[in-house]
This record gives sequence, structure tokens and C-alpha cells, in this order.
Amino acid sequence: MSAPLVLAVDDEMAPLKVTEMSLLAAGYAVLTFDDARDALDEMNDGLRPDVIVSDINMPAVDGYEFYRRVREIPELRGVPFLFLTALGDRASMRKGMALGADDYLTKPFQRQELIDAVEVRLRRIAELRQPLEGLVAARGFGHPVVEKDGERLDWDSLKAMELLFYLLEHRNGVTTFEVAEALWPGKTESKASSSFHTTLYRLRKVLGGELVESANRRYYLHRRFTIEYDVETYRQRAKRARDARQANELRVAAGLYRGHFLTGFDSGWIETLRASLQAEHLALLQVAADAALEHDDLDGAIQVYQSMTEHEPYSELAWEGLAVTWERRGDRGRAQETRQRFERLMDDSI
Repeated sequence: MSAPLVLAVDDEMAPLKVTEMSLLAAGYAVLTFDDARDALDEMNDGLRPDVIVSDINMPAVDGYEFYRRVREIPELRGVPFLFLTALGDRASMRKGMALGADDYLTKPFQRQELIDAVEVRLRRIAELRQPLEGLVAARGFGHPVVEKDGERLDWDSLKAMELLFYLLEHRNGVTTFEVAEALWPGKTESKASSSFHTTLYRLRKVLGGELVESANRRYYLHRRFTIEYDVETYRQRAKRARDARQANELRVAAGLYRGHFLTGFDSGWIETLRASLQAEHLALLQVAADAALEHDDLDGAIQVYQSMTEHEPYSELAWEGLAVTWERRGDRGRAQETRQRFERLMDDSI
């Protein structure tokens, strides 16, 4: 197996030579450039390094602009990128890391520091390219939570979490254009594509493995690992319950709806799906109320209608159904109070 290739860029020959000799001694193949434009030309022509090490303060094309252009090449959006520079101030460090760089070493550096940094990043990228293993549980109702093997995952990128749920909702695959339209509307195609691949890389980092496969320019969640998705479970149980019209099954299905979809997120695709799920759940509750009434279970029907008014406060159908059920129980006072509450609610909303 050939040695990993490190591409190093620095306009100063002395530190560039130190970088080259240090990595060669550690067993890496090294290709050096003293002009970032030459490196970009090679990569645009098909050069595919395993790691990129770049200075920041360079003429013509500085390190930040070099990083941005590298990330525009689709095959290089996930390649580890390390900044190696004399700029040790915190502002420069924050800017480099905010762009998405994987590491930042300041000159002068110990040779072993550089070797260790390259080795760690290569090892990490190898781990991320392994198929994801373990049980993943994604809860989309209410404030979203994702767990792996029973442990809750922490997210430094909410877009990465959103991307996971978008892929869960599109198991038949999506194109980069479709993802970009949903998650980054208004961005140019190239910028949106770059954002997608960067976010996909961050998603791999959080989950600790490869979870997406691509074919025919479409991206799919791997079917080789198990993922429990509460929204899909709800849909399946709700369908069975509607077909069976059994009170117990309807209650169990309704109980799986534990809050509106992805609370706290406001992307257009999320708001559309959220509204669809709310309407679907309201319809399920109506079936549950009808089933209870068919069996003269007035207490059960009242509970369901009350749930409907909480789920959709402006549903006249829910409030009137509750009022009618109170009348069937012989409690006209409660029925009148229910109608008056709905009228006040509507008056307040005007």
C-alpha cells in the first residue's frame, strides 16, 4: 500500500523544507509548492492528496483563500486541512478554525508535533470512512435528540443534525441540489454544494462513522446500520391504528406524538413537514374520538377531544366535538362553557 500523500504549501522555502523532511522521515509521501496557485492547478487537474498543510500569510493567494478554493473541489471537501503559520494570535487561529480547518500549528514547531497532527487526522478520517456501527435513535418530535448505543450525542453544528433528519425523511435519496434548496436556500449552487459536503463531514464526526452512500449522483442513508426514528414509528403505528379503529391501538399511536416536529428549527422544509404532521395527528385524534363514541365511551371521547384542543387550539371541530360529547353526558353547563371558551379564543386572536 502506498504511503499517504501530504501536500504542503508555503512561500518561504526554509519552513517548507522542514515540513517536507519531517514528514518524509515519518514515512509519508510529500509534494511541496511555494505558490498556492500552482497547488490549486494540480488539484483541479486531478491531484488528490490525503492531507493538506498550508501556511497562511502568503502573497497572491493566502491560506484562507487557498482553503476556500480547495473546498470547492468536491473530492477534497473532506480532506484534512492543517494551517501551519507564524501567525499565533487568537484572531488568526479563530478565523482558520471557523473556516473549517482541522488543526492549527504555529511556527516554530516541533517536528513531532507536525507528525502527530498529520497522523491523528489521517487516523480520524479513516475511522469516519468506516461504515457506521451500533444502534442510532433519532427523536424528531419536540426538541430533537439523537442517541448512539444509548448515549446522547452532542452537536457543535445544528445544520449537521438537521441534515440527518432531512436524510431520514428522504430515504429514497437526494441530490446535492435538493439538499441545498432545503437547508441553504438562496445560496449559489457552488456555495450550497460546499456547505452540504462540509456539513456531511461534520455529521460523520458526530456519529463516528460513514452513514451516507452515493450512487448516480444521489445520496442515501446506509441501510447497513440500525436507526430508530420516532416519526417513522409514529406513522406506521398511526396507519395501523386508523385501519383497526381499536381504542387501545389509537391511544398508543397518539401517545407517540410527543411535541411538534424539530421544535426550535425554522427551515422551510421543516415548517412544511411540521404542519403536515400536525394535521395528520389531528386526524388521528378525530378517529380516536369517533371510535370512543361508537362504543359509548364518553369519558374516553372527552379525553381525546381535550387533547385535540391542546394540539390545535383553533380547531372548531375539536371544540364542538367536546361540547357535543358533554351534552351527550347530560352536562349542558360544560357544553356551554366549552363553546364560550372557543368563542373567547377566536375573539382574542383577531
